[in-house]
Amino acid sequence: MTDNFTREINYARISLTDKCNFRCLYCMPECGIEKKQHSDIVSLDNIFDIIKALSELGIKKVRFTGGEPLVRNGAVDLMKKVRDEIPAIKDICITTNGVLLPQYAKELSEIGINGLNISIDSFDPEKYSFITRGGKLDDALKGFKCAKDAGIENIKINAVLLKGINDGSIREFADFGLNNNTEVRFIELMPFSFGNSYDKYGITSKEVIENNSLIKTERDTFTNNTEYYQFSDGAEVGFIRPISNKFCSKCNRIRITADGKMLLCLHRTDEVDLKGSFGKFDELKGLLCEGIKNKPEGHDLCGGNLQTRAMNRIGG
Repeated sequence: MTDNFTREINYARISLTDKCNFRCLYCMPECGIEKKQHSDIVSLDNIFDIIKALSELGIKKVRFTGGEPLVRNGAVDLMKKVRDEIPAIKDICITTNGVLLPQYAKELSEIGINGLNISIDSFDPEKYSFITRGGKLDDALKGFKCAKDAGIENIKINAVLLKGINDGSIREFADFGLNNNTEVRFIELMPFSFGNSYDKYGITSKEVIENNSLIKTERDTFTNNTEYYQFSDGAEVGFIRPISNKFCSKCNRIRITADGKMLLCLHRTDEVDLKGSFGKFDELKGLLCEGIKNKPEGHDLCGGNLQTRAMNRIGG
Protein backbone atom coordinates (compact mmCIF):
# COMPACT_ATOMS: atom_id res chain seq x y z
CA MET A 1 0.00 0.00 0.00
CA THR A 2 1.26 3.50 -0.78
CA ASP A 3 0.68 6.78 1.00
CA ASN A 4 -0.19 10.09 -0.61
CA PHE A 5 3.50 10.64 -1.39
CA THR A 6 3.79 7.30 -3.27
CA ARG A 7 5.92 5.70 -0.56
CA GLU A 8 5.26 1.98 -0.15
CA ILE A 9 4.36 1.39 3.50
CA ASN A 10 5.23 -2.20 4.41
CA TYR A 11 6.73 -2.01 7.91
CA ALA A 12 4.98 -1.57 11.27
CA ARG A 13 6.58 -1.02 14.64
CA ILE A 14 4.30 -2.31 17.38
CA SER A 15 4.85 -1.11 20.94
CA LEU A 16 3.73 -3.77 23.41
CA THR A 17 4.24 -1.66 26.52
CA ASP A 18 5.57 1.69 27.69
CA LYS A 19 7.16 -0.02 30.71
CA CYS A 20 10.84 -0.82 30.88
CA ASN A 21 13.35 -2.25 33.35
CA PHE A 22 15.69 0.68 32.50
CA ARG A 23 15.29 4.48 32.56
CA CYS A 24 17.65 5.47 29.73
CA LEU A 25 18.36 9.19 29.82
CA TYR A 26 17.40 9.73 26.16
CA CYS A 27 14.24 7.64 26.35
CA MET A 28 12.20 8.68 29.37
CA PRO A 29 12.20 11.17 32.24
CA GLU A 30 14.40 10.33 35.22
CA CYS A 31 11.32 10.04 37.44
CA GLY A 32 10.03 7.23 35.22
CA ILE A 33 6.58 7.14 33.68
CA GLU A 34 3.04 7.78 34.79
CA LYS A 35 1.46 4.39 35.37
CA LYS A 36 -1.46 3.68 33.09
CA GLN A 37 -4.58 1.76 33.97
CA HIS A 38 -4.69 -1.77 32.61
CA SER A 39 -7.59 -0.74 30.42
CA ASP A 40 -5.46 1.96 28.78
CA ILE A 41 -3.06 -0.60 27.31
CA VAL A 42 -4.11 -2.50 24.20
CA SER A 43 -4.80 -6.17 24.83
CA LEU A 44 -2.71 -8.76 23.01
CA ASP A 45 -5.82 -9.98 21.19
CA ASN A 46 -6.42 -6.49 19.84
CA ILE A 47 -2.76 -6.13 18.88
CA PHE A 48 -3.10 -9.37 16.92
CA ASP A 49 -6.15 -7.95 15.11
CA ILE A 50 -4.21 -4.78 14.30
CA ILE A 51 -1.36 -6.82 12.80
CA LYS A 52 -3.79 -8.99 10.83
CA ALA A 53 -5.50 -5.89 9.42
CA LEU A 54 -2.14 -4.31 8.59
CA SER A 55 -1.05 -7.48 6.81
CA GLU A 56 -4.09 -7.20 4.55
CA LEU A 57 -2.99 -3.64 3.74
CA GLY A 58 0.47 -4.71 2.62
CA ILE A 59 2.52 -4.70 5.82
CA LYS A 60 5.11 -7.47 5.56
CA LYS A 61 7.44 -6.68 8.46
CA VAL A 62 6.58 -6.18 12.12
CA ARG A 63 9.00 -5.09 14.82
CA PHE A 64 7.94 -5.44 18.44
CA THR A 65 9.18 -2.66 20.68
CA GLY A 66 8.42 -1.03 24.01
CA GLY A 67 9.46 0.26 26.49
CA GLU A 68 10.98 -3.15 26.78
CA PRO A 69 8.72 -5.56 24.86
CA LEU A 70 9.80 -8.66 26.76
CA VAL A 71 8.47 -7.32 30.08
CA ARG A 72 4.93 -7.67 28.67
CA ASN A 73 3.34 -10.91 29.83
CA GLY A 74 2.39 -13.00 26.82
CA ALA A 75 4.63 -11.10 24.39
CA VAL A 76 6.38 -14.22 23.11
CA ASP A 77 3.07 -16.08 22.76
CA LEU A 78 1.79 -13.21 20.61
CA MET A 79 4.86 -13.41 18.38
CA LYS A 80 4.33 -17.13 17.92
CA LYS A 81 0.68 -16.58 17.06
CA VAL A 82 1.60 -13.98 14.43
CA ARG A 83 4.14 -16.38 12.94
CA ASP A 84 1.66 -19.28 12.87
CA GLU A 85 -1.50 -17.48 11.81
CA ILE A 86 -0.52 -14.46 9.66
CA PRO A 87 1.67 -15.82 6.84
CA ALA A 88 1.68 -12.44 5.07
CA ILE A 89 3.99 -11.15 7.82
CA LYS A 90 7.34 -12.35 6.51
CA ASP A 91 9.61 -10.67 9.05
CA ILE A 92 9.09 -10.61 12.81
CA CYS A 93 11.74 -8.61 14.67
CA ILE A 94 12.32 -7.27 18.17
CA THR A 95 14.13 -4.30 19.68
CA THR A 96 15.24 -5.03 23.24
CA ASN A 97 17.78 -4.06 25.86
CA GLY A 98 18.72 -7.75 26.02
CA VAL A 99 18.40 -8.27 29.74
CA LEU A 100 15.56 -10.80 29.46
CA LEU A 101 17.03 -12.74 26.54
CA PRO A 102 18.53 -15.46 28.78
CA GLN A 103 14.93 -16.32 29.65
CA TYR A 104 13.43 -16.05 26.16
CA ALA A 105 16.16 -16.52 23.52
CA LYS A 106 15.62 -20.23 22.97
CA GLU A 107 11.86 -19.82 22.53
CA LEU A 108 12.33 -16.83 20.21
CA SER A 109 14.72 -18.88 18.10
CA GLU A 110 12.19 -21.71 17.87
CA ILE A 111 9.52 -19.24 16.72
CA GLY A 112 11.85 -18.13 13.94
CA ILE A 113 12.44 -14.48 14.82
CA ASN A 114 13.98 -12.77 11.79
CA GLY A 115 15.94 -10.07 13.57
CA LEU A 116 16.96 -8.80 16.95
CA ASN A 117 18.22 -5.30 17.75
CA ILE A 118 19.92 -5.08 21.14
CA SER A 119 20.46 -1.60 22.60
CA ILE A 120 23.93 -1.25 24.13
CA ASP A 121 25.07 2.37 24.32
CA SER A 122 28.46 1.78 25.93
CA PHE A 123 30.86 -1.06 26.64
CA ASP A 124 32.10 0.77 29.73
CA PRO A 125 30.16 -0.58 32.75
CA GLU A 126 30.04 2.79 34.53
CA LYS A 127 28.90 4.71 31.45
CA TYR A 128 26.36 1.99 30.66
CA SER A 129 24.96 2.29 34.18
CA PHE A 130 24.83 6.08 33.85
CA ILE A 131 22.99 5.99 30.51
CA THR A 132 20.49 3.34 31.63
CA ARG A 133 20.21 4.79 35.14
CA GLY A 134 21.23 1.64 36.92
CA GLY A 135 21.51 -1.12 34.31
CA LYS A 136 24.36 -3.64 34.33
CA LEU A 137 26.38 -4.10 31.14
CA ASP A 138 27.05 -7.75 31.99
CA ASP A 139 23.31 -8.47 31.87
CA ALA A 140 23.01 -7.07 28.34
CA LEU A 141 26.12 -8.92 27.15
CA LYS A 142 24.81 -12.14 28.64
CA GLY A 143 21.56 -11.60 26.72
CA PHE A 144 23.52 -11.03 23.51
CA LYS A 145 25.46 -14.27 24.04
CA CYS A 146 22.30 -16.24 24.80
CA ALA A 147 20.70 -14.97 21.59
CA LYS A 148 23.79 -15.96 19.59
CA ASP A 149 23.97 -19.38 21.25
CA ALA A 150 20.26 -19.94 20.56
CA GLY A 151 20.93 -19.51 16.85
CA ILE A 152 19.02 -16.26 16.34
CA GLU A 153 20.30 -14.64 13.17
CA ASN A 154 20.48 -11.00 12.08
CA ILE A 155 21.40 -9.65 15.53
CA LYS A 156 22.38 -5.98 15.54
CA ILE A 157 23.76 -3.72 18.25
CA ASN A 158 22.14 -0.28 18.38
CA ALA A 159 23.74 2.64 20.20
CA VAL A 160 22.46 6.19 20.52
CA LEU A 161 25.27 8.70 19.89
CA LEU A 162 25.89 10.71 23.06
CA LYS A 163 28.48 13.46 22.99
CA GLY A 164 31.14 13.08 25.65
CA ILE A 165 29.88 9.63 26.62
CA ASN A 166 30.26 7.18 23.73
CA ASP A 167 31.32 9.27 20.74
CA GLY A 168 34.95 8.52 21.60
CA SER A 169 34.38 4.76 21.62
CA ILE A 170 33.52 4.13 17.97
CA ARG A 171 36.53 1.86 17.47
CA GLU A 172 35.50 -0.25 20.47
CA PHE A 173 32.04 -0.75 18.97
CA ALA A 174 33.53 -1.60 15.57
CA ASP A 175 35.82 -4.20 17.17
CA PHE A 176 32.89 -5.75 19.01
CA GLY A 177 31.00 -6.07 15.75
CA LEU A 178 34.02 -7.51 13.96
CA ASN A 179 34.82 -10.00 16.71
CA ASN A 180 31.21 -11.15 17.05
CA ASN A 181 30.17 -11.05 13.38
CA THR A 182 27.47 -8.55 14.34
CA GLU A 183 26.39 -5.30 12.74
CA VAL A 184 26.78 -2.22 14.94
CA ARG A 185 24.78 0.94 14.25
CA PHE A 186 24.80 4.39 15.81
CA ILE A 187 21.60 6.43 15.93
CA GLU A 188 21.72 10.20 16.19
CA LEU A 189 20.16 11.52 19.38
CA MET A 190 16.93 13.30 18.55
CA PRO A 191 15.35 16.10 20.61
CA PHE A 192 12.07 15.47 22.43
CA SER A 193 9.86 17.95 24.21
CA PHE A 194 10.10 16.05 27.52
CA GLY A 195 13.77 17.09 27.73
CA ASN A 196 16.18 14.27 26.91
CA SER A 197 19.39 16.30 27.32
CA TYR A 198 19.72 16.85 23.58
CA ASP A 199 21.43 20.20 24.11
CA LYS A 200 24.02 18.50 26.32
CA TYR A 201 24.59 15.21 24.50
CA GLY A 202 23.52 15.81 20.90
CA ILE A 203 26.17 15.23 18.23
CA THR A 204 25.85 14.58 14.51
CA SER A 205 27.16 11.53 12.72
CA LYS A 206 29.13 13.84 10.44
CA GLU A 207 31.28 14.99 13.36
CA VAL A 208 31.89 11.42 14.52
CA ILE A 209 32.72 10.20 11.02
CA GLU A 210 35.27 13.00 10.54
CA ASN A 211 36.78 12.60 14.02
CA ASN A 212 37.41 8.89 13.36
CA SER A 213 38.59 9.27 9.73
CA LEU A 214 35.91 6.79 8.66
CA ILE A 215 35.57 5.83 5.00
CA LYS A 216 32.21 5.32 3.32
CA THR A 217 31.76 1.73 2.16
CA GLU A 218 30.63 0.55 -1.24
CA ARG A 219 27.75 -1.31 0.35
CA ASP A 220 24.24 -0.01 -0.36
CA THR A 221 24.43 3.21 1.60
CA PHE A 222 20.80 3.32 2.57
CA THR A 223 19.83 -0.16 3.70
CA ASN A 224 17.29 0.12 6.54
CA ASN A 225 17.98 3.88 6.73
CA THR A 226 21.61 3.07 7.55
CA GLU A 227 24.78 4.42 5.95
CA TYR A 228 27.90 2.29 6.41
CA TYR A 229 31.44 3.46 7.13
CA GLN A 230 34.65 1.63 7.96
CA PHE A 231 38.04 2.10 9.52
CA SER A 232 41.13 1.63 7.36
CA ASP A 233 41.35 -2.04 8.37
CA GLY A 234 37.76 -2.72 7.29
CA ALA A 235 36.04 -2.73 10.70
CA GLU A 236 32.58 -1.33 9.95
CA VAL A 237 29.87 0.65 11.71
CA GLY A 238 26.56 2.03 10.50
CA PHE A 239 24.94 5.41 11.11
CA ILE A 240 21.23 6.23 11.18
CA ARG A 241 21.04 9.98 10.61
CA PRO A 242 17.56 11.49 11.05
CA ILE A 243 19.06 14.88 11.97
CA SER A 244 22.03 15.34 9.63
CA ASN A 245 20.66 13.38 6.67
CA LYS A 246 16.87 13.41 6.82
CA PHE A 247 15.49 10.30 5.10
CA CYS A 248 11.74 10.91 5.33
CA SER A 249 11.29 10.51 1.56
CA LYS A 250 12.30 6.85 1.97
CA CYS A 251 10.28 6.13 5.10
CA ASN A 252 8.25 2.92 4.80
CA ARG A 253 6.86 2.55 8.31
CA ILE A 254 4.08 3.37 10.71
CA ARG A 255 3.92 2.87 14.47
CA ILE A 256 1.29 1.51 16.83
CA THR A 257 1.61 2.70 20.43
CA ALA A 258 0.85 0.59 23.48
CA ASP A 259 -2.16 2.80 24.26
CA GLY A 260 -3.81 2.17 20.91
CA LYS A 261 -2.74 5.05 18.71
CA MET A 262 -1.44 4.84 15.16
CA LEU A 263 1.53 7.19 15.02
CA LEU A 264 2.27 8.24 11.46
CA CYS A 265 5.71 9.74 12.05
CA LEU A 266 8.21 9.34 14.90
CA HIS A 267 8.50 13.11 15.29
CA ARG A 268 4.98 14.36 14.58
CA THR A 269 2.03 14.47 16.92
CA ASP A 270 -0.47 13.28 14.27
CA GLU A 271 -2.22 10.22 15.70
CA VAL A 272 -5.14 7.99 14.80
CA ASP A 273 -7.04 6.59 17.80
CA LEU A 274 -7.82 2.95 17.08
CA LYS A 275 -9.51 1.97 20.32
CA GLY A 276 -13.07 2.66 19.23
CA SER A 277 -12.68 0.20 16.37
CA PHE A 278 -11.53 -2.77 18.44
CA GLY A 279 -13.80 -5.75 17.85
CA LYS A 280 -14.91 -4.29 14.50
CA PHE A 281 -12.32 -5.60 12.07
CA ASP A 282 -13.47 -3.84 8.91
CA GLU A 283 -13.68 -0.50 10.71
CA LEU A 284 -10.21 -1.06 12.20
CA LYS A 285 -8.80 -1.89 8.78
CA GLY A 286 -10.42 1.22 7.33
CA LEU A 287 -8.88 3.47 10.00
CA LEU A 288 -5.45 1.96 9.41
CA CYS A 289 -5.83 2.38 5.65
CA GLU A 290 -6.82 6.03 6.00
CA GLY A 291 -3.94 6.64 8.39
CA ILE A 292 -1.37 5.15 6.04
CA LYS A 293 -2.61 7.28 3.15
CA ASN A 294 -2.34 10.42 5.30
CA LYS A 295 1.18 9.75 6.56
CA PRO A 296 2.91 13.17 6.61
CA GLU A 297 5.70 13.98 4.20
CA GLY A 298 8.30 14.27 6.94
CA HIS A 299 9.31 15.53 10.36
CA ASP A 300 10.09 19.14 11.19
CA LEU A 301 12.74 18.75 13.86
CA CYS A 302 14.80 21.60 12.42
CA GLY A 303 11.75 23.81 12.75
CA GLY A 304 11.50 22.99 16.45
CA ASN A 305 8.34 20.89 16.20
CA LEU A 306 9.15 18.18 18.72
CA GLN A 307 7.37 14.99 19.67
CA THR A 308 5.44 15.40 22.91
CA ARG A 309 5.54 11.71 23.79
CA ALA A 310 8.71 10.32 25.38
CA MET A 311 10.43 7.62 23.35
CA ASN A 312 9.24 4.81 25.63
CA ARG A 313 5.65 5.82 24.81
CA ILE A 314 6.29 5.63 21.07
CA GLY A 315 8.19 2.40 20.63
CA GLY A 316 11.23 3.86 18.90
